[in-house]
Amino acid sequence: MKGLKKIRALLLAAAMLTGLAACGGGKEADKGFTVELSDGTSLKLEKAPERIVSMGPNITDILFKLGAGDRVVGRTNYCDYPEEAQSIPSVGTISKPDIEALLELKPDLVIGSTHFSEETEKQLNDLGIPVAVLYDGENMDSVYEIIRKAGELTGRKEEGEKLAADTKKRVDDTIAKYQGAEYADFVSPTVYYVVGYGEYGDYTAGGNTFIGQLLTAAGGANIAQEVEGWSIDHEKLVEADPEIIVIGLGQAAGFCAAPGYEELSAVKNGRVYELDTYHLLERQGYQNADALEQLAQLFHGEKPGK
Repeated sequence: MKGLKKIRALLLAAAMLTGLAACGGGKEADKGFTVELSDGTSLKLEKAPERIVSMGPNITDILFKLGAGDRVVGRTNYCDYPEEAQSIPSVGTISKPDIEALLELKPDLVIGSTHFSEETEKQLNDLGIPVAVLYDGENMDSVYEIIRKAGELTGRKEEGEKLAADTKKRVDDTIAKYQGAEYADFVSPTVYYVVGYGEYGDYTAGGNTFIGQLLTAAGGANIAQEVEGWSIDHEKLVEADPEIIVIGLGQAAGFCAAPGYEELSAVKNGRVYELDTYHLLERQGYQNADALEQLAQLFHGEKPGK
């Protein structure tokens, strides 16, 4: 009961603040707009949100890139980029945030992404908090859509359109470069992407995943192309014996030394490469263009960053 009373008190305070802002906010406060979301629903906002809680690491990154970082008042435990986001109060995990902590931040918009639960969305809606969920997809088109919608939701539509267009151009330019005449004799190396390994099983990016598609677009021959999802049999990995292995930062030494992996050709030949997979590949956003470029450079025998 105490928790319920606290929530009601917080909602009353939020309503009073909203009323005061509407009275003193000038013409901008009166400008409402509606955003059509990717799932077919629409969200009407009375004005551009001033207090946003971001429920996804990729969303936080995009909001800062769009110049709306100063309006982010809450984040999840996983929102660690850019660095200044780490000073913003956390409301907990993505799927099960601390609702009371979230309400204390008095948000006028909550933006969710992958793993944001329908239960949490309904709970917030029932409490009168506007919620927009920008779902991840399985291709780069979904990335551009997330960026555009983040721009619309924050009243920065032009910035969102520009960032989406710039990201698409970088992706298209990278693909075009490595399909050019200079690389006419290129033969795709077999590639394995490490998500997890060891006693609990081998996990990678199957051909139907977003990361799997990036590996292919970069010119790699994903040995897990026929895999659906994220799990692969260890025997299949050993049998495929990939030429290149891509793994997260700080993980290569452990992988190479683990039983069952030391005989792989990529390990023997020193072709296990670390990339910042956590930020560049595993979050759908504008930084995926960097990931694609670095992967393409690796696969084509170039040093990433050149």
